Amino acid sequence: MSSVIDYIIRPISAQDSAKNFKTGDSEFQPLKTYIQREAYSSVVSMVSQTYVCILRDEHGRDTNQIIGYITLTCSEVDLKGTYMLDDYPGVHRYSYLPAVKIARLAVDSRYRGYGIGPELVELATAISVEEIAPMIGCRFLVTDSKPKAIDFYYRNGFTFLDTEHNNQESSPVMFMDLLAASAVE
Repeated sequence: MSSVIDYIIRPISAQDSAKNFKTGDSEFQPLKTYIQREAYSSVVSMVSQTYVCILRDEHGRDTNQIIGYITLTCSEVDLKGTYMLDDYPGVHRYSYLPAVKIARLAVDSRYRGYGIGPELVELATAISVEEIAPMIGCRFLVTDSKPKAIDFYYRNGFTFLDTEHNNQESSPVMFMDLLAASAVE
């Protein structure tokens, strides 16, 4: 395994291919199906936006081979009093707060360990903080984490939504406070 791979992250295009995308674990098979069959049409329908990690060849040319991706969509989160927003006294008036949701995130099993997953989370954070929040407001980045991905999200700045209901979910909600995350950078 080479210690360096050349890739680019950009919005998905109709020419991109996930034909040979491998998720490894069967738990992640729906992520393969989504990138192969639904991701591009979801973008065209303005339901979500998918950013793909595309492998480059030895000459630095785009191969259109997808080796990772992240799908973002609009969302909201109900923190149910588990996370206080001391900087906003009027927060109690709202049941739900604005969020961007990581609807899907996957890296081809042959390309894990190169930092692609964390880079995709950084991209989602940057888009949320630098583009979405200034235009319409957005405080949180959220995801419904598969059990085997919980540690990944913890390592990348997410917090578990600690409610009785969420503790019983098969894909529990995890969140990142974008204001706190942007203050750290």
